[in-house]
Amino acid sequence: MSDTGLLTEFTETIELDRYEDIRAALFDPNLSRSFDKRSYEDGNIRSGIVSIAHGATHRARRRVENTQFRADVLRLYERDLFPRVMNDLLDVLIDRERVDLFPIGEMLSVVLAARRAGIEYDASSLDDLRTLVRHVDAFSQGAAILDARDPEAVRALVRAAYAEFERDFVRPAAATRAALIERLRRGEIAEDDLPHDILTVLLLRREDPHMELDDDARVAREVATYLQGGTHTSAQTLVNALDLVFATGDDHPRILDRIAGDALFAQRVIQETLRLRPTTPKMKRRAEADTEIAGRRVPKDALVVFDIVAANQDPRLFGEHPDRFDPDRAVDASVSRWGLSFGGGPHQCPGRAVGGGFPVPADFHAADDHVFGLVALELQAVARRGVRPDPSAAPERDLRTARFTRWLHYPVRFTFWAHTSSPPPPS
Repeated sequence: MSDTGLLTEFTETIELDRYEDIRAALFDPNLSRSFDKRSYEDGNIRSGIVSIAHGATHRARRRVENTQFRADVLRLYERDLFPRVMNDLLDVLIDRERVDLFPIGEMLSVVLAARRAGIEYDASSLDDLRTLVRHVDAFSQGAAILDARDPEAVRALVRAAYAEFERDFVRPAAATRAALIERLRRGEIAEDDLPHDILTVLLLRREDPHMELDDDARVAREVATYLQGGTHTSAQTLVNALDLVFATGDDHPRILDRIAGDALFAQRVIQETLRLRPTTPKMKRRAEADTEIAGRRVPKDALVVFDIVAANQDPRLFGEHPDRFDPDRAVDASVSRWGLSFGGGPHQCPGRAVGGGFPVPADFHAADDHVFGLVALELQAVARRGVRPDPSAAPERDLRTARFTRWLHYPVRFTFWAHTSSPPPPS
């Protein structure tokens, strides 16, 4: 650790690429996601957020925040809230034959990510949604700062975005919720009458010293973390799914037809995409203390790199040709179809069921209470509108980061768009 608190030199660099070794390491309490011990004011733009918190603070936050990802809440979003909003938005956003799919994915995903985070905005305003997406793009660069090509530029961008986001979105929403919480404490309303979102539960429990939320700016950064995670990952996964489908060549129209007509197949496409195109291809951890992984000694302040792409292509778990895109592949029920893309252990992504849905049954028959995941619904919706490649415009990857699974632009064409005949109704 340097004198400033930012760890830039490591006692050793250890890379793991075996599924079972990485899974064991994800549960090791001596491995931390924190590489910067500085305060936010001193330059650590991720200071205090749950995704890099460690120990008691992380456990306290996750215990409170996980309540917003209960199965009943996921079903409410998937069955009642999202379909109507999604289709109304698509009718507006797909207004011509040729469009850029990536910002459409972001706009779709930010709607419910904002609601879950506790952000209030004008639902009829595309400008508000675009502003939130602009903030998400900045927060996403901050989340990937370990892989950033220009970390100082990222720090400056994220600081400005946090300040604007707190001023324009978090403070007004927090004031509304603080007034409701005061009414709760006076006995005028019940806790069930409060909004069900991340900001509300943070404000409600912030007096717990283990939460470490006495700083309003830290609360804003925590809310931003959930807005970013619920928007950016979903939009990137949607684009990566279609990129993999289009790469099947002449077979892609048949696959799109299956997606349009079968929600469980659409979900398998998303989970296969997550396996092959993890949002974080190489996860990184710092050893807080000497430890051991797979029989190998790991010294304090070592950098441990998890090659998720390699682990997710283990033929013992994912069958012959694990590098191929095959949504129908057989996978043992003890193994997630998305591999280790959502991590594992105490830092496993809390929103994994939002993006990926519930585990796919081995017989490919879903129960009535099954959750398919919001990205599968997005994929199915664009398939029904006749999405297809645009041979006249090449997709553009996001080169601001070394993560190869990120896109900036993804041009596509649609058969059905505004002022044309309507797409076929859902089956």
